[in-house]
Amino acid sequence: MNTAFRMLLESAGSTSESAIDRLQGLPDASAQLSDPDYWGSVGIMALTGILVVFLILAILIFFFWLMGTIFKAIDKSKAEKKASAEAAKKTEVPVVETETVSEAPQDDEEEIVAVISAAIAAYEGEGNFTIRSIRKRGDASAHTRSAWSMAGLSGNMRQF
Repeated sequence: MNTAFRMLLESAGSTSESAIDRLQGLPDASAQLSDPDYWGSVGIMALTGILVVFLILAILIFFFWLMGTIFKAIDKSKAEKKASAEAAKKTEVPVVETETVSEAPQDDEEEIVAVISAAIAAYEGEGNFTIRSIRKRGDASAHTRSAWSMAGLSGNMRQF
């Protein structure tokens, strides 16, 4: 370690030749490797590199931890606001009881069943048929095909 401090002192401004200049002046690589100043400078550079990497890693870990705590606090406050808004809505809605019962929806459903049965009877012509169930399909736009899909189908179904 004394050689590393000596090398730092030499490069800091003394008038004698610095360790790096002396190492560069050596004739070949084996002479550089055998010089104790070479290994001291290698050790200092390696130690400096390792410390810089771990320091930056620690800064990144702290940054991500900080961002996580900030976003968790934001999510928690949003959930609390949403829960308080829902609780306020539940308390604000008055309960109104009605005693009138309407038979209109039942009549509409029976009318729809009659229209569907008549349409099937007209399509089938004469003969016996049984309608086992009638149910709503849901959203009609969810079951339609896009223009690209229809173009592909018509292209595949076109006769050669």
